[in-house]
Amino acid sequence: MAKIRSTYRSGIVAALMLAAFGFAPAQAASAAQCSGTPEQYGATIKQLESFSARAQALADQNPLYIADVEYYASALAQAQHCAKNLGTVVTVSR
Repeated sequence: MAKIRSTYRSGIVAALMLAAFGFAPAQAASAAQCSGTPEQYGATIKQLESFSARAQALADQNPLYIADVEYYASALAQAQHCAKNLGTVVTVSR
C-alpha cells in the first residue's frame, strides 16, 4: 500500500511540474506550448524518465499500471520535444 501511495504522490508531483511549465500531454506540441527554460525541461525529463521506469516495473507486475506508463511516455515525449525546440540554435555567418 505504501508503494502505491508513493507512486501516486510522485505522479501528482510530476503533473504539477508539467502544469507549472505550461504544458500537458493532451496538448499539441508546438512552440507556443513550450514556456519553460531548457534547464527546466532537462530537469523534468530526468524526473519523468525515472517515473517512467518505475511505472514500467510496476506494470510488469500489475497491468493496472499500464496507463501510468503511457502517461509518463506522453509527458516525456512532450518535454523532449520542447527541450529540442528551445535548444540553442547556431547559425553560420559568411
